[in-house]
Amino acid sequence: MEQSLPAGADRRLREILAWMMRLLFCLLVGCVFLPSASFAHRHRPKGPIDCGVVSVDGYTAHLDICKYEPLKTYESYCENVPKTGEATLVLDLMSHPLWKVPVALTVIREASREIVAQAPPHVYKEGIASLRVYFSSPGRYILEVKPQGIVDAAHQPVVLRFPIAVGLPTPKNFASLGVGEIVALGILGFLGYRFWRKRMMERARRPRL
Repeated sequence: MEQSLPAGADRRLREILAWMMRLLFCLLVGCVFLPSASFAHRHRPKGPIDCGVVSVDGYTAHLDICKYEPLKTYESYCENVPKTGEATLVLDLMSHPLWKVPVALTVIREASREIVAQAPPHVYKEGIASLRVYFSSPGRYILEVKPQGIVDAAHQPVVLRFPIAVGLPTPKNFASLGVGEIVALGILGFLGYRFWRKRMMERARRPRL
């Protein structure tokens, strides 16, 4: 017959088990309902609605980063590009007033402000602009979209800035865990609980001096 634990130790075990169950529940909820960090590496229809969207003073645009992978078709990203190399930035000018004014495009390195690629002001009557760029090294970049002659309430030029991360590791969070990983966490937690309970039982069986 299995010896019961002292009342204090048994209560502590129940508290730990309840805490572990709450943690596992939170992980499951996060996996199902929160946007995954990996969405940034998926095609636009599969990502969140605001993926790659920037809005300033009512002027809105959406960015897709299209990159050709060997032996594959073009892959589309929002802002996190896993590898360096050539890419095409496709900009959807969602606000119709942007279709009627010249728009300048500039890609710069975030740290040094070095210009990597640029396109002179041009009127995109169909609302779609594109710019080819070669990312030679990993790092953080910014696409600056500058509609000419448009200013904000402070009479400053309106600039839409899209952050782009190239070749940088994406930290994995709880929301990006898959079902298998959630199950593995649950199993590890249960095994840890069983091991801890066994140790407590052994300690309780020892004769007190």
